[in-house]
Amino acid sequence: MKILGIHNIKKVGIVAKVNAEFIQNLNVISEILNKFNIEILLENSCAKAVNKNGYDLNSLALQSDFIICLGGDGTIISVCRKSAEISPFILGIHAGRLGFLTEITMQDCEWFFDEFFKGNFIVEEPHMLDVRLNKNGKITHKVAFNDAVIMRPKPASIANVEAFLNKKYFNTYFGDGIIASTPIGSTAYNMSTGGAIIYPLSNVFSLTPICSHSLTQRPIIMPKNLTVELKAYKDEVLVIDGQDTFKMKDYESVCVGLSDKKAKLIRHVSRDYFQILKEKLHWGHND
Repeated sequence: MKILGIHNIKKVGIVAKVNAEFIQNLNVISEILNKFNIEILLENSCAKAVNKNGYDLNSLALQSDFIICLGGDGTIISVCRKSAEISPFILGIHAGRLGFLTEITMQDCEWFFDEFFKGNFIVEEPHMLDVRLNKNGKITHKVAFNDAVIMRPKPASIANVEAFLNKKYFNTYFGDGIIASTPIGSTAYNMSTGGAIIYPLSNVFSLTPICSHSLTQRPIIMPKNLTVELKAYKDEVLVIDGQDTFKMKDYESVCVGLSDKKAKLIRHVSRDYFQILKEKLHWGHND
């Protein structure tokens, strides 16, 4: 297993949402990393913005000791999912809407890297979700960082999703759809539909109905060794991490379960997940 050793770090990749602040933010990060004799490699779209040569994501992941995701949660989700086979170390720096995943803000960069190169960091490895689409016996493999959602395609329609466990019929979900969520994705769409918040490093995943037409349909937590097979026969769509969409009627079924693939997220040793929940969700406030 690849280990992140601070004395062996020579190259750092950068993937970013290119916006008006990108060049300024890149200059700040470059100036800080230059102090530690770190070479910066840029993903293609970032490189184009500063007229330099860049790398596709997989090449960047292979050549970098870790990757900085400069943006919001969506940037981290996209990079982790698309590079899941390589599973590079990822550091999220906030340059958008502050979410649950980005570790630091631009204002924290100098402090964080001083701490980082002193060894004051940890690597969290949350499980991702295996998504297997079955079409005439041919399996298409996908990975989800947050969730895989089967949903109705139009506001006036109803999703009808059958669920099977170990090849046995388990349930039928009528309503707006169903969410299969990773633990780290439980504070995203899953939470907004009434699903449980799950500690990010747990070895479970959840199934949460979306606006069910039955009050008896409740969220359920599944262990890692179970795979759920989902079938839908009308116009329902499968959406992975809000980024990739597939028509369910093009496939016989979709199987979801917790993957052996993990993200590798660089955190400061002082990070407190429950304090983050408290701040983001305003727990303890008498509003």
